[in-house]
Amino acid sequence: MAAFIRSVRGFAFGALVAIAVGTHPSAADAQDGGRTFEHWAATHAAPIRTVEPGDDTGDLRRLGPVIGSARAVALGEPAHGAHEPLAFRNRLFRYLVEELGFTAIAIESGLPESRRVQDFVAGGPGDTKQVVRDNLTYGFGGFEENEELVRWIRDYNANPAHRRKVGFYGIDLSLDGPGESTPTPAALEAAISYLLRVDPVSAQRLRARVQSFIGRLPEAESASFSTAEHDALSGAIDDLISLLEREGPALIAATSRTDYEWAHRNAIVARQAEGMFRVVPPDVAGGGVSPAAGQAINRRDAAMAANVLWVLAQEGPAGRVLVFAHNAHVMNARLEGGIWSAFARPPSMMGQSLRSALGDDLVIIGTSSAQNGVGLPAATPNRDGVDAALARVGLPRFLLDLRAAPADRALTAWFTERRALRANFTTYLTLPLGAAFDAIFFVDTLTPAHTARP
Repeated sequence: MAAFIRSVRGFAFGALVAIAVGTHPSAADAQDGGRTFEHWAATHAAPIRTVEPGDDTGDLRRLGPVIGSARAVALGEPAHGAHEPLAFRNRLFRYLVEELGFTAIAIESGLPESRRVQDFVAGGPGDTKQVVRDNLTYGFGGFEENEELVRWIRDYNANPAHRRKVGFYGIDLSLDGPGESTPTPAALEAAISYLLRVDPVSAQRLRARVQSFIGRLPEAESASFSTAEHDALSGAIDDLISLLEREGPALIAATSRTDYEWAHRNAIVARQAEGMFRVVPPDVAGGGVSPAAGQAINRRDAAMAANVLWVLAQEGPAGRVLVFAHNAHVMNARLEGGIWSAFARPPSMMGQSLRSALGDDLVIIGTSSAQNGVGLPAATPNRDGVDAALARVGLPRFLLDLRAAPADRALTAWFTERRALRANFTTYLTLPLGAAFDAIFFVDTLTPAHTARP
């Protein structure tokens, strides 16, 4: 189903809102609210000196009150494959670690593959470029900005003065095949390989049950598996999870808690991926997004949210995590607008599940941009959309705490109405800004991510 995951990923393109009881915002209110918003934003925007990492974090310190004591900060990017969001993520993460005590980063990449990166940043063997290229999925290993992130974490952890080490996690399903919509065997094989170390008989029995599916997965369409085959695969995965949970104490004693936790999570990711895979609709004739694709996106984003909560559990009560993914995933809103208007029902996104689970322990920061630079497709923001309004503030880069806006009727109407936000370079989302994000980072122009040298 070639259009499915591309619809939310794709390299080709990649408390404020409370309406007074008994009142409803009008179109006039929203129009007045646009002018009010731009005036308010111009007086409250916190300028960001640069997106590039460095030692000077003075401008970032204004983010301290925005983040507060939240255990998780979710930072969105408007498109995959742009330099500015990746560079700002790296700069922000350094600040969060060094000055606010954050302990890990969790990115939109395959969770099973990220164990290798986690071991590397903890001091394990390997070369940064090769580890990143081999273990960040969906092509993200080809960006220099991701190499820089991993290299910095490894160097930070190597300093004996830093007693609390920084972790690295993927939160996504391990997906491949047509449109990246089918699960790879990575999660399942990692869990069975772990079991093979301590219970080879059970491991070999389970491997025999799934072996006929493993080779087919990366190139399969969901419809190429019969219902009975889907049931057989999911049944084997469920039995693997049950065995790991039943024998947990003995397995931990024979290996380590860390190895066990990763193996158990890999088995759960295999179940998450199969659950999404079985509802992926066939390709639409002539291309485009299937109206039925929303159900699979629901499952994928619910899985990513659950994986973020697992990361927080691994980091312990004192852990604090930066979550980095597409705006569409981190937002506290349903996926609508642009190419996603084809959905029969707008799917729920990861940010909604995380908000429900974490409440005020989560801060969501979206990213907006006004235009594409050289090397990216030409595009013009919607003049009534979020990006154009932020561009009229007149600053090249800034951060705006949306929760600090006054309870003004016209402004509330503007925040409540669904508005366009550029996405994937050439399309857009529509969202209620005040509900979707707690804060927004604006950068005037996007340029291509830096391609890592072989």
